[in-house]
Amino acid sequence: MLTLNFICMLNLVLFILAFLFMELVAWSNHKYIMHGFLWRWHKDHHQNDREKIALDQMKFSGLEKNDLFFLVYAIPAIILIITGLYLHVYEPVFIGAGISLYGLTYFLIHDMLIHKRIKLPFLQKIQAKYLKAVVEAHLAHHRPKNSTDFNNFGLLIFPNLFKKK
Repeated sequence: MLTLNFICMLNLVLFILAFLFMELVAWSNHKYIMHGFLWRWHKDHHQNDREKIALDQMKFSGLEKNDLFFLVYAIPAIILIITGLYLHVYEPVFIGAGISLYGLTYFLIHDMLIHKRIKLPFLQKIQAKYLKAVVEAHLAHHRPKNSTDFNNFGLLIFPNLFKKK
């Protein structure tokens, strides 16, 4: 029989791996799905780019079609958590929780820190070097200076050149 310590460690590892795996999922979905066959959902997210509106001038205009992707990620996480709790099998609960934490992280960094869809005073001035690099890499995707800039599809992991600035 498995010890309680082993089960706790396994669930913690599943939680962390699910969180980390979601960056790969987000990168590949952004590159191949959002900029591919579901561009019609994602293109309004790039509307301000086409109109060349400065980031500090952008206004939150309500929901975007791009926000539908929240459901694409949230529904599987919710199903995993509810099913795991219902069946008293906790591995899916921790996987769903890892996916959910990534979703929260994505929302905080992407929607609040980078795009300032909800303006919070403590997120207006970024001090941390890593967070500055995250913002620069994402903005390079939205406002590319060259063809390689546009290839930044990840959020938390991105080319090293942004870390050196």
